[in-house]
Amino acid sequence: MTDVAHTVLIPEGIPDPDIEREVFGDAFTIVAPAAAKIEEIPADLWRRADAVMGRRHFTYDAGLMETLARCKLIIRMGVGFDNIDIQRAGELGIAVSNVPDYCTTDVADHAVGLMLGFARGILDLSALVRKKQWRWEQTSTLRRLAGSTLGIIGLGRIGTAVAMRARGLEMKVLFYDPYLREGIDKSLGLGRCYELKELLAGSDVLSMHVPLTDETRDMADEEFFSAMKPGALFINTARGKIMDVSALYNALRSGRLSAAGLDVWPVEPPPENDPLIQAWRAGEPWIRGRFTLTPHAAFFCRDSWKELRTKAAQEVKRVLQGEKPRACVNEEWLVNPRYLKA
Repeated sequence: MTDVAHTVLIPEGIPDPDIEREVFGDAFTIVAPAAAKIEEIPADLWRRADAVMGRRHFTYDAGLMETLARCKLIIRMGVGFDNIDIQRAGELGIAVSNVPDYCTTDVADHAVGLMLGFARGILDLSALVRKKQWRWEQTSTLRRLAGSTLGIIGLGRIGTAVAMRARGLEMKVLFYDPYLREGIDKSLGLGRCYELKELLAGSDVLSMHVPLTDETRDMADEEFFSAMKPGALFINTARGKIMDVSALYNALRSGRLSAAGLDVWPVEPPPENDPLIQAWRAGEPWIRGRFTLTPHAAFFCRDSWKELRTKAAQEVKRVLQGEKPRACVNEEWLVNPRYLKA
């Protein structure tokens, strides 16, 4: 362990870095201003930071990269890293990592929970009882999951965890992921679709598990929903910007979709004037029991929060000690990595 004190900047969301302090020990200086806006961080803090532990609310663009004179690593404390210009960081020698596995089981549970909530009508039936209506026949989303087909778009860590849970519910599981090597379907006992439209047409429930990229932005558009099996359930616990919410509104309003359960929205929290959000909050009859939105919370529980912060700090500690990052996401652009320099 070097005697040189490294400065680690945690710009937002963690006013008391107790977990990080336990990992770093005395040779690391932690600065955690818990800023509400990125502009609140003084320029000098960016300049002297040896590593930055960022969350999802701030944008780490090319302009900000130029101020990171000493930074060897930016770690995204989460899975997605679409708020970081990973290419420019790499060109400047700054490695970018994420924490890809900390919430795998939690998000998978959340996705399955949304599916079960509609398949068994739990939200709607509970609301009816609250209104002193002891009845069930008006709930339109009830269905038997055993024997039905779950379609998964993106068979990464979370998608795979969802697939294994669905198998336990006696569902048939199909997936679409053009980036996976051949044979993964056989090793997991799943069905593979090589065309997206094939998956959409054959799925009673569809669950999204893709990162936000130029390829996936607005992936779930009018054409996408039109290609889905009539009466299907739509689940999204991935990223809000992979779906066109106007197209989702139309798919629900027309009856093409039975229901939609979401944990994400393109702009969070959603705008008050969004037609779908307005209809839902007003309890309009056409959407009753057919839509729910949770506040981008699928990742969270006490266990996952501690694991996230611990693993992020461990990655920073390794890199600042001259080791190669284990979860680097910009290796293809990383030139003359600063963490290798004395």
